[in-house]
Amino acid sequence: MKRSTRFSRRFQLRALILACLFLVFKGEAINLSFGLGAGWRKLNDSYLREVYGNGHIFIPHWQLQLSNFVSIEIAYEGGYKKRAAIGIYQEPSTLKIAGWEFSGLFHYPFRHFRPFAKFGLGYYGYRQDIDSPHVPWRVNHHHFSFQAGTGLRFPFASKFYLQPEIKFVWLKVKPFDQQVDLGGWRYIISLGYRL
Repeated sequence: MKRSTRFSRRFQLRALILACLFLVFKGEAINLSFGLGAGWRKLNDSYLREVYGNGHIFIPHWQLQLSNFVSIEIAYEGGYKKRAAIGIYQEPSTLKIAGWEFSGLFHYPFRHFRPFAKFGLGYYGYRQDIDSPHVPWRVNHHHFSFQAGTGLRFPFASKFYLQPEIKFVWLKVKPFDQQVDLGGWRYIISLGYRL
């Protein structure tokens, strides 16, 4: 009984939010755009950065513009996969980090460009494999965290746009007894198309 009540309250809350969004953005033009970004990510953890280094990433994104000032975005960050020798025995290892991001964007349109700020939630997966001849070791976890960024969108050729941005991801994880900071800055440039 409690479970169904909780479910119906969640459903009512979601319906209320959608109704409010409809009323707020009623009459506004809704535009969909998609793009592909590439860039560089830094690792905050000094030990892992020394072993694996910073690396390249790619980010496809889809954006729904709800008004002249608000958009929502879903993006996937992938591409960071590094191999390196680790530990006192210098055993071969691999570190891979990727994740989905859901953001709200606040922007202001000028004639030739549109600055924006974004805030959102990320669901990141991190995996480390150590190929030890004694005891093979693997960490394969997922973690929710926050991310925020800012950038500029430059439209050109009617429906295309170029979008440089910087973003910071908070991602402190504790796979075992030690906390590791996998977060850090991202520097991205995207090419996109508005439908």
